[in-house]
Amino acid sequence: MTGRRTDSSRDLSDVERPLDDLVADLASTLRATEELPVAPSASTWLGEAQAVAEDLARGGLDDAVVRERVGHVHRLLTSAGDPDNDAAAAHVDDAVTLAETILAHLDADGDDEAPE
Repeated sequence: MTGRRTDSSRDLSDVERPLDDLVADLASTLRATEELPVAPSASTWLGEAQAVAEDLARGGLDDAVVRERVGHVHRLLTSAGDPDNDAAAAHVDDAVTLAETILAHLDADGDDEAPE
């Protein structure tokens, strides 16, 4: 997206982190955009992505469902366009990275499973 990053001590691309932590970070990162003024054209996309991420953060979902919904969040975020706010754009960039990390984490876990 924009290459801007929030000031964060966590490694957003660490696929070794627990899935629940990554999903919680995704929801938290999108929640951080909630009170920021953003372009109206981006607002709906970000709101929908946040709603899906918040639902994911509640947990208790099958990995296939998590993969599908995180993919949806990723598509929403990459379709949102420029939020016209540097802080919001940095959070969106972080959320995109987290979504990609979650998908990579799920793909890596899938590689460990024995074929049926």
